[in-house]
Amino acid sequence: MATNSERQTGEKLTDSLLMDILTPGYLPDVSALQVAPAAYQGPYLEILEQPKQRGFRFRYPCEGPSYGGLPGQYSEKGKKSYPSVQLNNYHGPARIVVSLVTVSEPYMPHAHSLIGMNSNDGVVTVQIGPEHGMTASFPNLGIQHVTRKSVSKVLMDRYVKLQTLHTATLNALTVDSKGFDVDAAMRDQGLADGDLSEFNKNVAEAIVEEESRKVRQMVEEQKTNMNLSAVRLCFQAYLPDETGCFTKALPPCISDPVYDSKAPSASNLKICRMDRNTGCVLGNDKVYLLCDKVQKDDIEVVFYETDPSTGKRSWEAQGIFCPTDVHRQVAIVFKTPAYWNVATESPVKVHLELRRKSDQETSEPVEFTYEPQMFDKEQIGAKRRKVIAHFSDYFKGGDSGPSSVGDTGGVEVFDSFASFGSVPVLGLTDFQPRNQGELNSNFL
Repeated sequence: MATNSERQTGEKLTDSLLMDILTPGYLPDVSALQVAPAAYQGPYLEILEQPKQRGFRFRYPCEGPSYGGLPGQYSEKGKKSYPSVQLNNYHGPARIVVSLVTVSEPYMPHAHSLIGMNSNDGVVTVQIGPEHGMTASFPNLGIQHVTRKSVSKVLMDRYVKLQTLHTATLNALTVDSKGFDVDAAMRDQGLADGDLSEFNKNVAEAIVEEESRKVRQMVEEQKTNMNLSAVRLCFQAYLPDETGCFTKALPPCISDPVYDSKAPSASNLKICRMDRNTGCVLGNDKVYLLCDKVQKDDIEVVFYETDPSTGKRSWEAQGIFCPTDVHRQVAIVFKTPAYWNVATESPVKVHLELRRKSDQETSEPVEFTYEPQMFDKEQIGAKRRKVIAHFSDYFKGGDSGPSSVGDTGGVEVFDSFASFGSVPVLGLTDFQPRNQGELNSNFL
């Protein structure tokens, strides 16, 4: 279906034509994206459900269409949901346009394209009304990935609408100057009444040259700086004017970033396993950690402690390692940092997590225990304090002196099983010592 620009090529320059051309999906002039929603009163567009930020894969054109569509942030297994928007303070027909813009500000058109139902030239357009509850859901959005080499070509192709603006501007200014204060402009240029056509042509060429320069400059900058692993959705609402054309643009809504799941720099961080989860408060203990894919120059191991009363972090330190300690993107060998209170006398539980430097994304934390310092590593003091049983404890009365058992001066002995618990001492009941010295030599 032809757009307003395509239908009006060669015709007068109208507000409808300009509003159709100056959209984030086509021209670099996206100043409308900088409009503060708080400064706008009246109908406004809001995002009901953000797109899911991670777990969705961008596809190359050779792979065919995306399967399942971009899910919403509340989507779950068995209960799928999708990005949706709502138009407030307005009841009537409206057009919603969805395009891709860059992650960082200022938001500019992205080289990737949206594909799926109702898509055209990388942009998806749907029409809503009161029968739809003034809401729009997008269950089949796919994101088509382009290579770094193709960024310039794709952007220039996308901005080919500039040529439509060029033709329309020339025709409008040369044939019909309605809408311009010609007299004032001519006086500023010092032109006579007969020089109107020359004035219109000069203005048109100046406009086109300026727009062309802006496009070329933007393409060159984006070619090297564009993040191809992340995009944002730009939702724009257009209301009909007096002629029925959807030209009245409302302030757009920009979604949260959507990351390509196949890009290592945008994957979910996860700690799979560690060879130890305890260490000394002095730190410097070596730990082997297994994880999902990470970038060696874009990852940190963070230890932290939270305040139970506020829930905020009261202490934070980083594990010690260098990029060469990251093995094949799935293992990290690091040394633990020292705990802030090395004089603690009891074990302290803290948390450990992975954190990506580029976007501050973190993994689910795991527990790590700091043990107090051990000053007596050989446990000599404990050995000295240990109570060693004396042989006299196994005899009645605990008296090791002579008794009335025979004439040998021996001692009376308990039954072996009663005196030594469950450990039998063979021949003990039959042993009759001749004197105290013999008894001591046999037991010791």
